Amino acid sequence: MRPNRKSTAIRLLFILLPVCSFAQGYIEGVNISYEHMPMKIKAHGGDQTFSGNNFKVSSTTPIFLRPDKSKYLLVGANLEAFNFSGTHPAFEVKTVYSISPTVGYSTMLSRNFNLTALLTPFLNSDYKDVKGADIKFGAIVRGNWKVSDELSWRAILGYRSQFYGPQYIILVGLDWQLNDKWRIFGDLPSSTTISYAVNEKVNTGFNLFVQQTSYRLKNQERYFEYNTVNPGLFAEYYVSPRWAVRATAAYTLIRNMEIYNKDDKTDGFVDFLELGDRKDPLNPEVSSGLSFKIGLSYRIVPGKR
Repeated sequence: MRPNRKSTAIRLLFILLPVCSFAQGYIEGVNISYEHMPMKIKAHGGDQTFSGNNFKVSSTTPIFLRPDKSKYLLVGANLEAFNFSGTHPAFEVKTVYSISPTVGYSTMLSRNFNLTALLTPFLNSDYKDVKGADIKFGAIVRGNWKVSDELSWRAILGYRSQFYGPQYIILVGLDWQLNDKWRIFGDLPSSTTISYAVNEKVNTGFNLFVQQTSYRLKNQERYFEYNTVNPGLFAEYYVSPRWAVRATAAYTLIRNMEIYNKDDKTDGFVDFLELGDRKDPLNPEVSSGLSFKIGLSYRIVPGKR
């Protein structure tokens, strides 16, 4: 068995799909990103060098139900195209896609406590011979408690049906404005950002991005599981009061790109822990390494014009 297959440290949770949120001091309604990942496989016939290119678009719009904006619906969608270029016969995946609409409801239960529920059905596959059974469902409930103007805490519980089995989501989040320059926010253990404001238009800092998801493959009735842990450094620039460009350079500590037969399943994942056991993946290990990401987002900062 591959040495890192049973290590709990590499089985971090899939980061939640982007939703409209005050988690980092702004509402992010639109995000467009492109990630480039140089990769290598050490195969018997020699190393195979290729690259992955991941393009994502997400958008979420609040529909306010009250003039004071204490209750609102969330409607949006997330699109992804994940392509692997080059020659890599030991890794048979070429391109996979994802479409995921988002529907939710958010309400203020008290002056300082907000509760949000989200439903996120998704279709992840190579989009060859698509079937109704390929549609999976996920749901989360998020509670946000505002301690002060500088500090908020969150708790998130959720469930996603994956091709490898059930995924249980348990996250603890925070948004802490330490001072005019420093801010820490994220949903542990899936994401963490430490941001330093250089000036009104430029921010820089540390970002941790974790993803865990799966895609159905037509070939040989298989599925592709993708797990990644990306700590990196970022810099972002506000090209206008609401549009920001962010560049991130990361080193992928864990890059599990594994192909399984459709019946090779686990009992599920809870946080870091994979429940049960399953057979080894069908493909050789993809090496860790650098990744580069550029993104454009539309942000609304409450109280800022």
